[in-house]
Amino acid sequence: MLTSLRTPLLALLLMVLAITRAGASESEDGVQDLPKLIQAIFPEATEIMPRLEQPRVWPVYQVTELIGYAFLSGDYVQLPGFSGAPFQLLIGIDRDGRYRGVQVLEQHEPIFLHGLGTGPIHEFTRQYMGLDLRHPIKITSATVRDKHSGSNVYIDGISKATVSAVVLNETVIQSALQVAQETGIIAKRKPASRVREDLVETTDWQQLLGQRWTGSLQVPESTVETAFGSANIETPVPYRYEAGPLFANLQFAYLNVPTIGRYLLGDTLYKRLMEESLEPGDHVIAVMNQGPYSVLGDDFTRGTPSDRLALDQNGVQIELRDMDFFNALEEEQLESLHHADMPRFNEFVLFRVKAGAGFDPASSWKLSLVVNRPQGYLQPDEIRRFGQDYQLPERLFSIEAIHVEPQDPLWLKIWQQHLSRIAVLLLGLGILTAIIFGHRWVTRDARRFRLIRWGYLLYTLVFIGYITQGQLSITNVFTILQVIGGDASASVLLLDPVIFILWCYVLLTLVLWGRGYFCGWLCPFGVLQEMAAELARLLKIRQRRIPFSLHRRLWALKYLILAGLVAVSFWSISGAERAAEVEPFKTAITLGFVREWPFVLYALALLLAGLFVHKFFCRYLCPLGACFAVLGRFHLLRWLPRRSECGSPCQLCARRCGIGAIEPDGRINYRECIQCYECEVIFRDDHQCVPLINARKGKKRPAAVIARD
Repeated sequence: MLTSLRTPLLALLLMVLAITRAGASESEDGVQDLPKLIQAIFPEATEIMPRLEQPRVWPVYQVTELIGYAFLSGDYVQLPGFSGAPFQLLIGIDRDGRYRGVQVLEQHEPIFLHGLGTGPIHEFTRQYMGLDLRHPIKITSATVRDKHSGSNVYIDGISKATVSAVVLNETVIQSALQVAQETGIIAKRKPASRVREDLVETTDWQQLLGQRWTGSLQVPESTVETAFGSANIETPVPYRYEAGPLFANLQFAYLNVPTIGRYLLGDTLYKRLMEESLEPGDHVIAVMNQGPYSVLGDDFTRGTPSDRLALDQNGVQIELRDMDFFNALEEEQLESLHHADMPRFNEFVLFRVKAGAGFDPASSWKLSLVVNRPQGYLQPDEIRRFGQDYQLPERLFSIEAIHVEPQDPLWLKIWQQHLSRIAVLLLGLGILTAIIFGHRWVTRDARRFRLIRWGYLLYTLVFIGYITQGQLSITNVFTILQVIGGDASASVLLLDPVIFILWCYVLLTLVLWGRGYFCGWLCPFGVLQEMAAELARLLKIRQRRIPFSLHRRLWALKYLILAGLVAVSFWSISGAERAAEVEPFKTAITLGFVREWPFVLYALALLLAGLFVHKFFCRYLCPLGACFAVLGRFHLLRWLPRRSECGSPCQLCARRCGIGAIEPDGRINYRECIQCYECEVIFRDDHQCVPLINARKGKKRPAAVIARD
């Protein structure tokens, strides 16, 4: 037996070493010619000066004119990617504050190194050329909206690599803003001033207008027509409200100042806003609209930034996000907003400015109304801005500067963007928890059990696997080892909320019940193997039974693969990630079989093997299953029921167990068990379980129920 295993094990070892050597040689040859790359970003450049010490940039000249700067993102930002390592980018910006180019010099994201290839990442970075670094750049789908719609800029994400694209985008934006401030392209941000909460004065609407504590932005129809270069054009965007003499008639104000906020909202709502709706350091801008042109638009999604409004301070646009504050109020509370001396408004909207946005309420800022005119399907919209400055007196703020709240961490932004997916995942895990604790009811009826189990497996394959890309992998273990070893920040574990939540749930079930609930219920590739076995049943393909003595020896293969991968990871993470292609997860789930033919052939071969040997990969080759078996070795609960007749004389469950986790003597090997409950269905069925059949026929009562490991 050992002789028969020696050849495939030796071949596997040679493959791992070859892949690792290939990865090492690739990283050694990755030195880039930076001057040549900078010249490609600035093709008109005649001279690239040596890199300065402060700021750390390469000044770029055309003859005697300074035209821009090139810099490395790693000198300014070190955001960890999904691999735990940051991107190293070469970025060029010109003196007008526009991106001239972004080149990826170094990245360690597994999805690009060993999956999609580097083509998609280069297509992604090409989108920055010509964009203004002062405008928010958001990742979205090209089919959702125009990329240059309104006050925000939208670029296409990278399919199958959402987290990596978000990290790359943040790296570009944060590093470019720092360089722009240090080189004088935009003004440096000052620490925010503190609002004097003790200063509350009596006021009315006319006083607010007269003191300019409420800003006014009035745009006549003729001004809009002139701005678009025609006096006979149709309205750029359809009116939502009845047309009047003005195209836009806005009033806006900074509500954190108690005098302003208490007057416009009333004491009760102002207190509710400040104490319940805001995080420390957040700011609120109220926008009140009397004109026919909506500041939100008909297709606006509540709780998101508006494309029709822009707030600029010191040359940088700061995000305004709708708070959706008034929708939860009662009708009586809404009526209390209208003072006798105030005009009636078509819209009264509160927008939040996050604490870490660098906004200083004591300094001048500008609110602009952004108007689009569609130019047809093949041309971008024409965009015009109509703005008004706003400045509050210094006496409303404390003199001393206060600590600026740090920006929300990147992982938190990602979680906020995926709240709907997180909710569906938590609901699904809640259902699985109910199945676990209600397994006796679930398994009491074979038909009910089959519907519940296959319904959940389809949820795992479609939602967890293909929609959220939540396939856990042994590469996740490498990242955890990096964090434990201090080679990566713990925040990298939070970058993918679906992966993080699944790991938390799986680790909890490992402690309680062992490996089974991931392998049997939450692994998308495991579902594909279940489907292969079901297809074999429908096609009447007889699945082979491997002799138990050989079956037990073959278990060791996955533990040897696991040990080899972990050992290689201490030498080279990149090499270990390449060797982890022994898992077909990336090919079958992450990339949906859209990959080079050797990888696709390997994944299909494993599924084909599942037609003849139930869950062949899970049983003998899966390093992640081996890892979970080791971690869950000393689980607390062993509650799958057994009887003393199990194993002797009855062998039905042992023969029916597709994964081969029941020993010939009837004991369940929880290191191999996937908690599929098939044996428990038999255990409770008096038409399948031999002791129950005998009891039903009056021959002999079944022995007491026991749970044995």
